[in-house]
Amino acid sequence: MAKKITFQTEPRTLAGKKVGVLRRQGLIPANISGNLDKTIPVTVESRKFDKLYEEVGDTGLFYLTVNGEKADRPVLVDDVQLDPISSKVLHVVFRQVDLTEKISAEVPVELVGEVEIKDAMVVVLKDIVEVEALPQDFPEKFEVDVTLFTQIGDMVTYKDLKFDRSKVSLTIEDDQLDEPIVMVQEIKEEVEVVEEVPAEGAEGAAPAPAEEKKAE
Repeated sequence: MAKKITFQTEPRTLAGKKVGVLRRQGLIPANISGNLDKTIPVTVESRKFDKLYEEVGDTGLFYLTVNGEKADRPVLVDDVQLDPISSKVLHVVFRQVDLTEKISAEVPVELVGEVEIKDAMVVVLKDIVEVEALPQDFPEKFEVDVTLFTQIGDMVTYKDLKFDRSKVSLTIEDDQLDEPIVMVQEIKEEVEVVEEVPAEGAEGAAPAPAEEKKAE
């Protein structure tokens, strides 16, 4: 059984442009959403959240403890807003879930190993796969071992993905099961085409401009 991960948060009163004060203090403004009457504003410590997010990703279940509340809240990370320049986390949305109800989530596809096929490259056609499961049953990621590929054209389809089908289901139609997720493609060399410039005086070359007649 997976260990229970808990994470401490504090209630938040500042909103709008005032949250800049929190960020300067090393805090991240966040909200708890989900099946709630209204969202709950909280703050989390920036460094601690970075460590947590590295561990749980977008599909790992954990429990938020809001200071002042007796019960913790089962949640997933629903959205992370990053600064486009520094990549620092600006805002987080936690999604509170019911542990008895299945929900949908996007699971990342991750390549493992290195392809050893000459003049070939591995192309990820779908970097995320949407699945449905109980919150505690989501796979962390779908791993694809590219060392198993032997030739150009080899692929991994939806039906080739490895996961517990008794707990997790793909949210796709049956006719999509054979669609590729990852494929080996040939590396094609780009041929540079150099346009020839006609030599001066050659047939078809534009005549040289006539020298302007000086005004008398």
